[in-house]
Amino acid sequence: MEPTPASAFEDREAWTERAPRAVATLLVAKLSHEGNPGQLCRVRNISEMGMQIDTVASLLPGMQITVETRGGALLTGAVAWTQAKRAGVRFDGPIDVDTILGKPNALVAAARPRSPRFVADVPARISSYGRAIDVTLADLSQGGACIRLQRPLREDTEVILMIPGLPTRRCTTRWSNEEFTGVSFHDPISYTELSDWLDSPHARG
Repeated sequence: MEPTPASAFEDREAWTERAPRAVATLLVAKLSHEGNPGQLCRVRNISEMGMQIDTVASLLPGMQITVETRGGALLTGAVAWTQAKRAGVRFDGPIDVDTILGKPNALVAAARPRSPRFVADVPARISSYGRAIDVTLADLSQGGACIRLQRPLREDTEVILMIPGLPTRRCTTRWSNEEFTGVSFHDPISYTELSDWLDSPHARG
């Protein structure tokens, strides 16, 4: 990644002075931009006009991005500055911070939010009752996964999921249809573990 231009740091200082007071947070979110359909990021702070994120993605000032927060809210904007693995983003328009953070006084009471999901489409394997079954990992989050398999599994079945590049995980099936089964992990994947996996060849099959 090329060094950040000095003008970007000047933009950062000017933007910080003009921005409304930001709320400190540590939201885990999904970052998307041209050439990268999904990478993990953290929202460090957020205001109605912008946010600061941590990410390993190669971002440049002026780049348009979308960040999907836990619960499915989509935040769109342009990168204002970058420094190391951190970036400032100006939103395309004002947002309701309370709604994004899921505060009690938000106008809409949302259901329990789920972690951002990342499309995978890579081969994997499960072990159920001592029998190994080849499956396809359709998507993945910190808390669970969706797998494609030939024969559906019953709900509340305990299985072991083996994904290349990640430690094996004990799971419980939560739903199933003729083609897909959703599982929740007994122990969530850590932020660093998932971020590294998404940036590895394993995530591309």
